[in-house]
Amino acid sequence: MNKALFPIAVLVLTSFLLPSCKMRPKDAERLKAEIAEGNLKSMEVYTVNADKELITPELADQYLDILARNGNFMALTVRYTEECSKKGITKREQSEPVYIRWMEKGAKMGTPDCMYKLGKTYLDMERPDSVKALPWLKQAADSCQAAANVELRRIEGEQTVLDRPRFAFRQMWKYTARDQSFLNRASNASFQFLSECLRSGFSPRNLFSPLWWQCLLLILLMLGVLILGIVYAISRSGSEFISAAASGIYGWLNGFTLFFFAKGKSAISGILASCDAIGQFTQQPATYGLISDLCRWGTWLWVIIIAVVYLRGLCRFITHGRLTVGTFFTYSFKTLFAVVFFYLLAGAVSVLSWFVGIFVAILLFMALPASTMTDADWKKYDEKLKKQAAEAEKIRKAEEARKREKQAAENFRRMQEHNKTYGR
Repeated sequence: MNKALFPIAVLVLTSFLLPSCKMRPKDAERLKAEIAEGNLKSMEVYTVNADKELITPELADQYLDILARNGNFMALTVRYTEECSKKGITKREQSEPVYIRWMEKGAKMGTPDCMYKLGKTYLDMERPDSVKALPWLKQAADSCQAAANVELRRIEGEQTVLDRPRFAFRQMWKYTARDQSFLNRASNASFQFLSECLRSGFSPRNLFSPLWWQCLLLILLMLGVLILGIVYAISRSGSEFISAAASGIYGWLNGFTLFFFAKGKSAISGILASCDAIGQFTQQPATYGLISDLCRWGTWLWVIIIAVVYLRGLCRFITHGRLTVGTFFTYSFKTLFAVVFFYLLAGAVSVLSWFVGIFVAILLFMALPASTMTDADWKKYDEKLKKQAAEAEKIRKAEEARKREKQAAENFRRMQEHNKTYGR
């Protein structure tokens, strides 16, 4: 167990000590250059996430207008919120027509998230209008929008516990992250799939519903995989353990970045967000902050560690004369399995980072060696503390006396100057 504590401790520190994904001045300059080249995603990222020191209200308003005219979901949502705020609209029945009007603009421009939200709003009204809702939901579903597909499955009475995960994977793979590298695309799709498995299994809505037994089986399956993964990691040694630990830490970093720093869309129900920073070897457009740099450096470090460990293991087989076709394929498969399995496992569990962090902190505390100090040792320790306190008090008094002497000398000097000036 003790050898697994180090990588686990690194994961905990990764969760709690990572800097905030704050945009830096150099990030703002790079995003502005990308905006000048016509990158609307960089425009959205810059407008939504830049601090007031990095973007003026006038420029932000200008960019929001451009994004809204292009059907950008976030820009339309901001405009809807601003209109409700200006008009003092607080009641749902008053805000619904306003929301429908803004979402309809994006839906007509082909934005899947706007299509889904528009259809969902029609369904959730006090008087649901399925005639208007279903066409928009179907259009969104045809565009791979995950929540729209799940909603249609629910309406048709064919929903299963795996609908959310599989449609989330499909949206990431075929639409949201389709233009990214394979590692980024696979990471976004796999992490969203696994996180939606967690949400589907533990969803309060499914409690005692027809999906209850499916949820229970899914939960048991996930717990079984997690336990097997922990047991497998603890029982490994040498290159396999290093590969598993490195992949787990890297997967945790990427998953943590996706679920806790790719904010905005991910905070809105039914809207999935991808993260272009994870699984990349170079700086990507529309990414910013130190966390994106850490992900990029982490990719290089992860690949180097895995390559070095793998080649080192092969050299050992050659040195001992045990390298055959069978041992080569067995060793390569075990390394590949450890890399992929623990990368995905840690990325999935990262969605529970705060809970896992507290749990692991308790384990680490319990793993600390018990105190072996005797009464004589405690007595010496108390005497040492008293001695240190006495020395500190002595130093404090000496410092106060020095300050008094300095003040007295200053007062005497001023008095002499006063006498020279006015005494005569």
